[in-house]
Amino acid sequence: MDPQGTDLVEIRGLKLRGRHGVTEEERAAEQPFIVNLAARLDSRPAAIFDDISSTLDYDEAVRIVAKIVTGESYSLLETLADRIARAILANPLVMDVWVRVAKTHAPLSEDVEEVAVEVSRSRDDLGTLDDLR
Repeated sequence: MDPQGTDLVEIRGLKLRGRHGVTEEERAAEQPFIVNLAARLDSRPAAIFDDISSTLDYDEAVRIVAKIVTGESYSLLETLADRIARAILANPLVMDVWVRVAKTHAPLSEDVEEVAVEVSRSRDDLGTLDDLR
């Protein structure tokens, strides 16, 4: 087993507002979204040298996610989660990432607590996923 990259940096319960949904009505007004993510990387250099540049900076990651959620509108939560995953993978230290995006006020025929999508992406996926476009 390769010991490199076995550490996780997590952000849980990031509450943001955005305009995402299939219908015009969903995109017309901001709605609440909750984002969770876990990035796998080797944090040993950060721990040894006590250096933020050797890991995923939580504040920077939160700003990146917030910009995506509050920026362009997407029809699907799958698209939103994928954009977040790709942005986090732009950090060369991140080997793979798991992202969960929940919509707490989805306009459905029945009352639900939330709808959510979880995606997992790795560096190896990036080229393959680009080929699908």
